Amino acid sequence: IPGVDEVRTQLTSGVALLQVDIADAVPEAELKRVFDEIRDDMAGVASALPEGTLGPVVDTNFGDVAVATVAITGDDFSLSAVEDAAIELRDRLYALDDVAAVELYGQQQQVVTLEVDRARLAAVGATLDPVLAALRGQNVRLPAGSVLTEGTRVPLETTGDFNSMADIENLLVELTQLADGGGLIRLGDLVDVSLGPQDPASRPIFQDGREAILIAVEMAEGVDITALGPDLRKVIDGFVADQPIGINATISTFQPDVVEASVNSALVNMAQTIVVVFLVMFAFLGLRTAVVVAVIVPLAISFSFSFLPALGVELQQVSIAAIIISLGILVDNGVVVVEDMQRRISEGTNRIEAALAAGQQYALPLGIASTVTIAAFLPLFLLEGTEGQYGYSLGTVVMLTLIGSYLSALYILPRLAAWMIPEPKAESKTRRGPFDILSAGYAGLVRGVVRLPLLTVLVVIGIVVAGASQMGQVRQQLFPLSDRAQILAYIDLPRGSDISATRDTALGFSDWLESDANPEVTGVTTFVGAGGPRFVLSLDPADVDPASAFMLINTTDFETSGAVLDRARVHVADALPEASVRLKRLAMGGREANLDVEISGPDADRLLAAALEVRAALAEVPGLIQNREDWGGRQLTGTIEIAQDRIREYGLTSENVAQSLDSFFDGRQFSTLRQGDDLIPIVLRGAANDRMNFEAIANAAVEANEQILALDQFAEITARPEIATLRRVDQRRTIIVSAIPSTMSAYDLLDIVQPDLDRIAAALGPAYRIKIGGEIEAAADVQGLLGGGLPVAGLVMVLALMIQFNSFRRVGITLAAIPLVIAGVGPTLLATGQPLSFFGILGLLALTGIIANNVIVLIDQIDLERRDKALNDAIVAAAQKRLRPILLTSLTTVIGLAPMAIAGGVLWEPMATLMMGGLGLAALLALFWVPALYRLAFAGQQHATGPDPANHQRAPA
Repeated sequence: IPGVDEVRTQLTSGVALLQVDIADAVPEAELKRVFDEIRDDMAGVASALPEGTLGPVVDTNFGDVAVATVAITGDDFSLSAVEDAAIELRDRLYALDDVAAVELYGQQQQVVTLEVDRARLAAVGATLDPVLAALRGQNVRLPAGSVLTEGTRVPLETTGDFNSMADIENLLVELTQLADGGGLIRLGDLVDVSLGPQDPASRPIFQDGREAILIAVEMAEGVDITALGPDLRKVIDGFVADQPIGINATISTFQPDVVEASVNSALVNMAQTIVVVFLVMFAFLGLRTAVVVAVIVPLAISFSFSFLPALGVELQQVSIAAIIISLGILVDNGVVVVEDMQRRISEGTNRIEAALAAGQQYALPLGIASTVTIAAFLPLFLLEGTEGQYGYSLGTVVMLTLIGSYLSALYILPRLAAWMIPEPKAESKTRRGPFDILSAGYAGLVRGVVRLPLLTVLVVIGIVVAGASQMGQVRQQLFPLSDRAQILAYIDLPRGSDISATRDTALGFSDWLESDANPEVTGVTTFVGAGGPRFVLSLDPADVDPASAFMLINTTDFETSGAVLDRARVHVADALPEASVRLKRLAMGGREANLDVEISGPDADRLLAAALEVRAALAEVPGLIQNREDWGGRQLTGTIEIAQDRIREYGLTSENVAQSLDSFFDGRQFSTLRQGDDLIPIVLRGAANDRMNFEAIANAAVEANEQILALDQFAEITARPEIATLRRVDQRRTIIVSAIPSTMSAYDLLDIVQPDLDRIAAALGPAYRIKIGGEIEAAADVQGLLGGGLPVAGLVMVLALMIQFNSFRRVGITLAAIPLVIAGVGPTLLATGQPLSFFGILGLLALTGIIANNVIVLIDQIDLERRDKALNDAIVAAAQKRLRPILLTSLTTVIGLAPMAIAGGVLWEPMATLMMGGLGLAALLALFWVPALYRLAFAGQQHATGPDPANHQRAPA
């Protein structure tokens, strides 16, 4: 099917579960077409499946996310009464226009159970056939013809409906096979009749140790989640107020609060950045000039916000962070125009004429410079999946803010400058300030550079190489862990464990979490047998298996959750040795810092053995949070070998025996109890004492020719270990060993175990393959997509620069400066302990645009100075004149990112730190690198060249 990327298959006893991954490149509008084609093909397959197969059932709602989950519990209330209350809340929530769906989880089907006691039946010499015949014969509604009366035909029907438990118990069963000729006997005297939840339970849910019904609320498309939050709380509070004492509603997850907190934090960071940027400009330009230049910030932001909805970008963390990244770049346009105006005014030009001349002078150069910067972000638009959504938002916002900055600098700032900036006083022209001293000192250094340009180039190259060499030691992390005040617990018992054992283990752990040992814990939601609703898109779903449980642990705040996490890991190691417990946090991008070793090949036993070897190698590495394989090892399976010649004597077949045993041990529905709108199954099964151990199988009752036989009369029962789960990836058997380190990166972990993996691969042979997945594979995919977009970005940059300079040498100097950004990245990340993340890579792209602009500034000014100066003098003069705009651009970006680096959260702190260190050193190096390269490139043109040496217009900052 076009659009399908990968099919992962999970095979357990009697069940096949296929997870179909759609390629990230498939646009959202095309998903419905792919889903419809999958449904059509599955419908075509259904007729070819064995008789009795249920499905295939196609679920395309896997990615639906609940914006809120609410657990309904009831002290001294039955679960059915709690479910009724949950249904009432569901109906109230559906009344909200912004709610798209409300789903209930944890419901348990009420069942009437008829437990058959073999000893009791044997005492009266009865079989089950009369019981089943009585049930089927009475509890029916059948048409009984019709009667014509006064021209109206009235249909008739007969009914023997069971209306209560007493009706079932009092059902009279005729036993004709008794020695005394038979007679009537109450059903309640033959079997035990009871009404209760289904057994075994179906995916029960517990809130703080009490059985609960969970309500998951999904939001309609295009709704502001922060506006929906108060409405949800109002409905929930109103519901609780109307319920009898004992019915409680506990909010387990509430996305509106999380989103509002993250957006508010980002807005605070943006406000802090704007203030910092203004203060930097005030220090360099003075109050009035700083105010004029600062006006460009709200104008550019407003411009971008006006177009974001039409381009499908919402106000969220990424779009706000993109604005913060843009601030240092967009003010540069204003600085160039305003500074040129000041220069012209100081030379005697009329204020209005100076404004018009500055706007006219920089119309094309500013456009070229903005194009170069935007080109650096072009690879972001080629990303796919989650990373593509992030990249599109960031790239779009940067593009729009730069366009807004360009238009504001040309058409609004000149007018404001003409009004507000005063003409310089005569005495101020001769006064030397701190910046003048700095500028003079820098000019002296540049004179040394132009005398020894080759030495300067070699020194800068050495610094860049030294900085780049540190990148190998930087911790890699595609996406950080979430800073939510929540812990996730995945509990896996040995495959084959009954759901009651899983429940008891999970509830025991829940009781400890809520004890006095953990005062930071505010609530625990426990899902047994499955993972419940997806409350955040990046949630790693738990296995759908009776031996698995998932727990969501809420704490008071993010900081205290770390203490709970450490404490819980120590506890489970001591208290739950029989279970595999994974305690972790949410990963913001959907992928943790995990190492997946995928082993594929034809033989299942060899794959499982190889996986156990990999686990043993990983176990030698200290500090692993997780070390597991996804097949679950082996579990015990019972085999009943039937003597076919013997069962034929009793008129039985293997199918008869299988159905009889299935009914005896797991129960089988034979009728229905109708109570109002509820249809309650009536299930017949063996008594609990006759089916609770392996030895009971031999004495299982099988009916034949109106007599009861024990299974061991015609069958032999054996037990054997069998692989619990088989999995395939694209129809190739594959077992995945997944490890999560606590103190190292996935790359470091791979380096440690790589020799063992090579040894295992060599022993397996060519029919088997070992592949590295997890975060390493995901990072390689993202980097590959970004790398694939670099040629496009480079081509656009080169074309723009050629239009600007019309000179290969000048374009070469500009492009040669881009690697400077890497010099400070490695040392900065190592010094701060921050990883190189996905957003850090995006920050590197932003730095290339900023550095390119700074270089354009310097090259352009050198060309202008060369009209009437010798080469060395022109380079020194240009460097001195352009020091302030270059420093101002770099400082506004570096210092403006400080609030984000200090308190931007786990998502943005690595990126801001990287940009501060990378740009800080790169801008400093560029101040010497460009003069040295220019001096070498134009060494044969020592004298003044006359007007317009490069045949280009002046370039902007």
